[in-house]
Amino acid sequence: MPAHSLLPPQASSASDSAGIGEVGLRHVPLRGFLSSRFSLSRSLHISRYNYQAPHDTAKDIPVNGIPYSQLTVGVAVEGFPGERRVALTPANTALLLKKGFKQVLVEEGAGFQAEFADEDYKKAGGKISTRDAVYEQADVLLKVRSPMLEKGLSSSKSEIEMVRPESTLISFIYPAQNKELIEQLQKKKVTAFGMDCVPRISRAQSLDALSSMANVAGYKAVLEAANVFGRFLTGQVTAAGKIPPCKVLVIGAGVAGLSAIATARRMGAIVRGFDTRPAVREQVQSLGAEFLEVAINEDGSGAGGYAKTMSKEFIEAEMALFMEQCKEVDIIITTVGIASGFNLK
Repeated sequence: MPAHSLLPPQASSASDSAGIGEVGLRHVPLRGFLSSRFSLSRSLHISRYNYQAPHDTAKDIPVNGIPYSQLTVGVAVEGFPGERRVALTPANTALLLKKGFKQVLVEEGAGFQAEFADEDYKKAGGKISTRDAVYEQADVLLKVRSPMLEKGLSSSKSEIEMVRPESTLISFIYPAQNKELIEQLQKKKVTAFGMDCVPRISRAQSLDALSSMANVAGYKAVLEAANVFGRFLTGQVTAAGKIPPCKVLVIGAGVAGLSAIATARRMGAIVRGFDTRPAVREQVQSLGAEFLEVAINEDGSGAGGYAKTMSKEFIEAEMALFMEQCKEVDIIITTVGIASGFNLK
């Protein structure tokens, strides 16, 4: 059975192209037709996977960095009142040393509040040091909170004064809210990595410490509120009478807000949620909470998963809604965060 292929007119014979016009048809055996197509497909496949990338000129550019083997990592005690967290665990201390870092200096008692003993850090390969030694020798300083500008009760210097010039700092920084801190770091020529500034994208998910801490904060906020509320969050029917369930309003339905809503619902409270972003309505309702809205149609979705600053009219309507809710609810939890640095108070 013959197959047909289109050919340009000059490749066709006069008898083949008669009555057909400028394009003629030529009879080609099916076996030869399929063989030619297979060869073409195979050659394209081979050329596709044998493609050689052009020479990478970036590899020839000298890098003026410092090898891991020459870098000292420092972990300091958090000076902020009530702060119990530590920036590095013993397990990650061992991991950094395995990666090739020169040494990990841990201030004495740095992990005590987080229930990590100095002996745990020693077993992991860390070196227990004084506060002064950690700040003076650390090429990379790890902290949970940003360095404090004020002097501590037991120190003659503030944390920002102790940070070594031209070193690297990794911590929560919140630059929009701490402009004076940023200026001090700039004067010292410190390279600062703000863990709160990590973008909310798939590639950076393992570095998203802000969302992890927000999840804890939302959960803890409900527990703290329940502790001082003085009544059950869930409804109770007893021999002495009936106790109605607590009503909770959560403002903001981000990571912290959704965590607070879920926790309050699990504890039996009646929960209402509010957010300027209509897209989170389904998330709030899926957790069993009522989603509150204002009459003004305005979307508060901003960049990076944060809310944006709303118009004056929207804020006025928002405040009016909150005033009405304050007359009915027992607990209000605010979790609003805006990329510009504003937080609801």
